[in-house]
Amino acid sequence: MSHDLDEINDGDLAFLCRKNRPEDPDGSECLRLVDLFAGSGGLTLGVMEACRAVGVGLEVLLAMELEEKVRKVYDLNFKSAVERDRDDVRSRFNRAPGRKLSSAELKTQKEVGKVDILVGGPPCQGHSDLNNHTRRNDEKNELYMVMVRAVEILRPSYVLIENVQGIRRDHSAVLERATKYLKEKLHYSVDHQLVRMIDIGVPQKRVRHILVAARDIDVTGVLKFPPLDKPRTLEWAIGDLQGIILPSVLDVAARLTPENKKRAKYLLTKNKYDLPNRLRPPCHKNNPSHRYTAMYGRLKWDEPAHTITTGFGSPGQGRYLHPRQLRTLTPHEAARVQFFPDWFKFGESPGRGLLAHCIGNAVPPKLAFSVLVQLLRKDATITATLKAQGEAA
Repeated sequence: MSHDLDEINDGDLAFLCRKNRPEDPDGSECLRLVDLFAGSGGLTLGVMEACRAVGVGLEVLLAMELEEKVRKVYDLNFKSAVERDRDDVRSRFNRAPGRKLSSAELKTQKEVGKVDILVGGPPCQGHSDLNNHTRRNDEKNELYMVMVRAVEILRPSYVLIENVQGIRRDHSAVLERATKYLKEKLHYSVDHQLVRMIDIGVPQKRVRHILVAARDIDVTGVLKFPPLDKPRTLEWAIGDLQGIILPSVLDVAARLTPENKKRAKYLLTKNKYDLPNRLRPPCHKNNPSHRYTAMYGRLKWDEPAHTITTGFGSPGQGRYLHPRQLRTLTPHEAARVQFFPDWFKFGESPGRGLLAHCIGNAVPPKLAFSVLVQLLRKDATITATLKAQGEAA
C-alpha cells in the first residue's frame, strides 16, 4: 500500500497484484494487537501494513472469530500468540462495562498482557439497512459494547471499531453509550465518522462507520479523508485479471441460472446497466416497497464497484454482473475490490460459501491502514523512537 496518504499512486496496485507474501514488518519497537470479530483478517492486514509504513513491528496477541472455517483462513495468514478459546468473544469478555471483572476476563487480561492496538468489526446485520427483520433492534447490536468492555479490561493505546452506517440509528443508542463510556469513564479521546471507501483509495462505493479512540493522543481529524479527484475504478482493480483461465475456484464465477443468464445477456448486448422492470422477478415488478434497483445490475468499468457483500456471486443480491463478460464477479475479483492482495491465502480448495463469507464480510484492509497510519504518526513516543533510529544509522 502507498505509505503516503496524500499521494495516491501505483504502489497500491502493486500491493494488490503481489503474488508472494512480503516479510512481516520489523523494527526495534513492536506493537501488540488484539483483533476481536476478526473474520478472515482484513483489519489485521491493514494494521500490519500501517506498522510497515511507519517502521515498527507487529505481534498479534489474540485474534477471535466465531466461525471455525473463517478462523482457519485467518490462521493461514496470521499467527495468534494466544491459541486457545478464540471463538466466542463473549466467552472472554462476558460482563457489561463497569462490572467487576469475571474470572474469564481476569484470565484474558493476564494471558494477553500489554496491548497497543485493539480493533474489531462486531457483527453488523442488526444495524444493516439490508436487514428488514430486526433492523436497529437486534441483540447482536450489543456486541458493540463488548468492544468497550475489552477496552476497559485491556487498556489499549489505540482502538478502532468498524460497523455499518445504521449503527448511528440503533434503538438502544449503543453508539452514544459506547462513546460516553470511553470518554467519561475510561478517559479516551474519541471520534467517530462515516468514511467513504472511495476517499481512501478503495475502488468500491462502500460507506462504513468508524470509531477511533486513543489514550494519550487527540484523535480529532484522524477520520478526515478529503475526496480523491478521481476515485479508483473497477478496471483499476481487476483490469489485469481479464482472460485468466485457471482451474482455481477463485478465478471462476458462480454459474448463472438460465433466467439470470438471459438477464445478463440483455444488459450486455443492449449496453444497459439497470435491468428493466419487465425482466425482473415477479416479486420485484411494480412493488413500491422494493427499492434495491441495483439488483440484477451490471457494473461499470470506469466507476468504483458497488458494495461487495457475501452475495457477490449472485446478480439477485446486488450489482455484481461483470461489465464486459456474461457472468458475475469471481471471488478473486471481489477480493481485489475489497483490497485483499493476491498473496492472501483462502485455503487450498475453499468452497464458494466460505469464500463469500471471508471476502464479503471483510473490512477492506486499506481502511485500517489509513486510520492507523494517522494514529501512529501522531504518537510522539513512536516518532521519537524512529527519529533516534534514523540518527543512529
